[in-house]
Amino acid sequence: MITMGLVGTPAAPDDLRELLTARFHSADRIEHLWTRADGERIDLVLFVLAECEAEALLTARAACLRAIAHAPRLAAWRLPDTTDADDGREFW
Repeated sequence: MITMGLVGTPAAPDDLRELLTARFHSADRIEHLWTRADGERIDLVLFVLAECEAEALLTARAACLRAIAHAPRLAAWRLPDTTDADDGREFW
């Protein structure tokens, strides 16, 4: 299970889950995606079949970046760096 989030504006599309999963590949081995949009943040939980947590994280991140790059309605959204908060604290 990998958790991550997207930040951006405007409000998240109603079909957010479908926009993301449309760009997932079978080789990603993502079994399930849960999403929750709240203003300028989208929380994601991905269930990825992988040998280790690092592999699952890299796979989930790559799949999300691929979806953002290929879905025009997600162009204003991004995966922040883990220390992207103004006060230096970690997001996830």
